[in-house]
Amino acid sequence: MPEFRSLLNRLNGLNGFVLVFALLAPSVALAAPKDKAARGLQKEAMQTEYAETNFKKAEQKLKKALSQCGSSGCSSEVVAELHRDLATVYIAGEKQGAKGKAELKLALHANPDLQLDEDFATPELHKAFKELGGHGPQEEAEEEPAKAKPSEEKKCGPGSDTCLEEEPAKPAVSASDKGAKNWLSLHFEQDLLLFSAQNQVCGSNATGNHAAANYSCFQSGAPFGGGAGQDIAAGPGNHVSGGLGRATSQILIGFDRLLGSNLSLGLRLGYAFGGRPPGESKFWPFHAELRANYWFGTAPFESSGLRPYVSLSGGLAEVDGKVPVEYYDSSGTKRSLDAWRKTGKGFAGLGFGIMVPFAGDNAIVPELRARQMFGASGTVFDISLGYARGF
Repeated sequence: MPEFRSLLNRLNGLNGFVLVFALLAPSVALAAPKDKAARGLQKEAMQTEYAETNFKKAEQKLKKALSQCGSSGCSSEVVAELHRDLATVYIAGEKQGAKGKAELKLALHANPDLQLDEDFATPELHKAFKELGGHGPQEEAEEEPAKAKPSEEKKCGPGSDTCLEEEPAKPAVSASDKGAKNWLSLHFEQDLLLFSAQNQVCGSNATGNHAAANYSCFQSGAPFGGGAGQDIAAGPGNHVSGGLGRATSQILIGFDRLLGSNLSLGLRLGYAFGGRPPGESKFWPFHAELRANYWFGTAPFESSGLRPYVSLSGGLAEVDGKVPVEYYDSSGTKRSLDAWRKTGKGFAGLGFGIMVPFAGDNAIVPELRARQMFGASGTVFDISLGYARGF
């Protein structure tokens, strides 16, 4: 009987252990599946969307993973990595430093031992991570250096009592840490030609007048002057008032190379349209220029802020602009003409612009420029808007 009672007590203890295990097992098993799903979204966000610069899609997938984890559905390691990767998207991709730092705080709160993913880390991300108390593996190694053997601590010259400590090797700086050096760009440019006041702009053989220098006159798209009924009576009219007028427009492609931190040299080639109709001479539509830009600030291409610059340029181009001219013919009838002014084909220019970076090495580039045309002299003001891509 005592043996039987002892056996019953053992079975009762075993049943209690099984009961406790059965109650605890579901809570242990529920965490793992959400970790797996979150890891899958994390991989899609960073290795696919972020790598292809689809930063918005990467942000959405990481937020979805965090939402699925909830308050306790994922391990602290997974939650920390999701916040870390979201900070990477904000800081390195979308250039939103404040949002990125907020995510890094959440990441370090979830896992104080968190490390950055060096495949996606940038200098700006490293800086923010360090400011918030994060430590990299290299820094931890520096905090607790391994003791070197006595024979390896110092290098001593033969016959000398002084020893020189070996200098640690300096880490190499990758080219990507310093920003893009080469930039391809596409620009649309609108020319505004400065017209000076001018009398007797258009002329004809019938009156003995001649068209003013650099002006060609057209009526209904055909050259004016010398034909039947194309006479201008003396008196009022046939006058151009001074001011700015719309002139030719241009599409330009450009290449710029950054030399050092603040100077770049570049080339722009393009095609102009909106020149005068065919007449005595043809409109020359091609544009070619060399330019030098000085960029303000300390290492402007290593940050994600605005990049203002001044530009000196020179090259070959022709700019044409037209103004309406009213006149009276020999019968006293009031008529109108288009007076086209020709300038070029050489120029020198001074401009001011701002590069507005976004989504990594992409940028919008608005610019204002003044040009002095040579050959057929004239002053031109340009307004341009461009898109640039660095590599």
